[in-house]
Parts: sequence; structure tokens; C-alpha cells
Amino acid sequence: MDLALRTSLVLALALAALLGWLAPAQARDVPRDFYGTVLDGGVLGAPAGVLAQQWPRMAASGVESARVVFSWADAQPLPGGPFDFSRTDQLVAGASAHQIDLLPVVIYAPPWARADLSQPSSPPAHEADYAAYLQALVGRYGPGGSFWSEHPELPPRPVRAWQIWNEPQLRYQWSTPGFAQGYGALLRASYQALKAADPGCTVVLAGATNFSWRAIATLYARGGIHGFFDVAAVHPYTSNPKNVVRVVRLVRKVLRRHGDGRLPIWVTELGFPASKGRVRSRNSLQTTPRAAARRLTRAYSLLIARRSNPRLLVGRAYWYTWASSYGGTDIFSFSGLWRFDGLSGFRPQRQLAAYVHSARLHEGCRKLPSGRCA
Repeated sequence: MDLALRTSLVLALALAALLGWLAPAQARDVPRDFYGTVLDGGVLGAPAGVLAQQWPRMAASGVESARVVFSWADAQPLPGGPFDFSRTDQLVAGASAHQIDLLPVVIYAPPWARADLSQPSSPPAHEADYAAYLQALVGRYGPGGSFWSEHPELPPRPVRAWQIWNEPQLRYQWSTPGFAQGYGALLRASYQALKAADPGCTVVLAGATNFSWRAIATLYARGGIHGFFDVAAVHPYTSNPKNVVRVVRLVRKVLRRHGDGRLPIWVTELGFPASKGRVRSRNSLQTTPRAAARRLTRAYSLLIARRSNPRLLVGRAYWYTWASSYGGTDIFSFSGLWRFDGLSGFRPQRQLAAYVHSARLHEGCRKLPSGRCA
């Protein structure tokens, strides 16, 4: 038997054994790509074989979209130098082979392009340099991109959505002051570059976290963002699933006030860290594994039940995160659907069963490692 096929069958049987008690699916009631996850942390830096194993696992779990970092710093370390697509090629190939769409978060300016030379989180000094990387990415992975002609063995799955940076209202992710003006300029340049390269692409606003609605209101007031994005994005971290919906509603009000009331909202990060009793922290987001699984189920149920309501219009929800270490002092290291030991070991967590149950229920079928319905 072919090794890849054998691996897929083993993964399918393992997940079936883990989740055999799940209720049968009903008719699909969410759009394609609604169920997503964030693929980041140690698993992205793992050997290629370890990373490759995650795509069939994600597909069998109901994941239809993966949010991943496309690092400009890694791709173009030298000014004016060629772009190195080797790392992003691996991501696109793995996702495509298992019917998973990618949402790249394009972030991290190389040192030569930073406005603040000392900070990895610095925005670019010149928006045109970042925009040039975006256009190169579309030329590589967009419709008719060079990647697809070089890999005829893969089913073409062009990347059509691009998220411009991540949480710029947080200083550790946007190191220079006055984030609204700076990010607004970057967004406008990015939108124009992407639409010139692929008029049908989707430009996603950076994820707004904490008081998301205030951050987006500031971007409208000081950043001139109206007309330069297709989807708003929020990261509604809260200890109460009901507040996830509340945050989305507050963001929707801001969009309506600025003439963007019909634009979709994507929840590009959603999670409940299962770090209670494991990390010395007073952060109210902490909870237990059992409670995290319950909150996951409740949050997805609430978002789906109200998804098409004009006050929400939620198009996707990405769980944070796919795999994490379950160690250290960062509460978000205890938020993965899988525990990853940093080498090759993965152990499913309670949240995984809850995620698969929810996805199966609302996607209308049990998924195979190929991404197809069983």
C-alpha cells in the first residue's frame, strides 16, 4: 500500500476511534471555509515531515481553512533580493492536497525594510516594499500563479484572501506609535497592489483584539480605511462565549456607521486557553480543558445560529490554535486542539473532540483526510 495512503487511513481510523461517539451529521448550514484554525508556533518550525502530517489531520477534523503567517522577513532577507518561496510553497502544497484554503497573514518586515530597525514587529518604512511582496505572492499562488504551473500534480487551489498584518493596535505587533495612520497607509497600498494583481481577491483587515470595536473606529477616524478592505476581522478573546457574539455586534455597529455595514466579519482568532492551574496568572481568560471544550462548542453554536443576521454576518471562525506545547508561562500555549511536544509527538486534547463534533454537525458530513466527505 502506498505510504501516503496508509498514513491517511491510519489517521482516519485514529480520529474515528477518538470520535466514534459523535452524533450523525445534518444538512450543511455553514459556508465553505467557516471552520478554520490557526497554524502557528512550534509546529510551523517543525521538520517538513511533521508539518506535512498536519494537513490530513486538519482535513479529517473538519478544518476547511487554515490561517498561517507568510513572513516577508523570511522571504526577502536582502534589499532588492529575490523572494524565497520555499517555506510558503510547503504550506500551499499541503493545504491544496487536502482541500484546505489558506488565509495568509502577511507580516514581519525584514530588517532592511523596517521603520524601527531594532524591533521585529516594526512596520515597513515604505509601504511600496511590502506591497511588492504581496504582488509577488499573488504571482506565485494566485490564479494562474507560477506555483500551480510548476506543480501539475496538485489540484489548483489559488490563494484568494490575504490578511494585512496582525493586531496592529498592540504595540508588540506594531512597534511604532500612531498605529492608525501607519496601518491605514499600509492597508491602502496593499489593497491597491492586490487588486491590481488579482481584482477578484479578498483583502482582510488586520485582526482587531481586546476592545476590537474601538480599534476599528480609530482606524476609520485616523487611518482612512474606508473602501480599502473587503472583510473586517476580530479576535474576540473573552471568558464568556456570549461575549464573542457581543463583540461582533459592536464591530458591526462601527462598520455601519462608516458605510460598510454589509461587509462580512471573520473571526480570525477565537480561543479559550486551558491553562487554569498550570500557569501562575490572573488572566480571566484561563479555564480548564473540560470548560474550554464546552466554551468552544457554545461559541461556534452561537456564531452559527446568528451567522446570517445583519448584525453579525460572520463568514468564518478560526480556532486558536491547532497545536501548542502545553508548557511554559504563556497561557496561550495551552490553547491547542493538539499538544505538540516540539519533536514529532502529538496528543489530542478535549477541545479537539468538541471541534470535530461541531464541524461535523454543521458541515453536514464526516470528513476524510483528503478533505472530502466520507
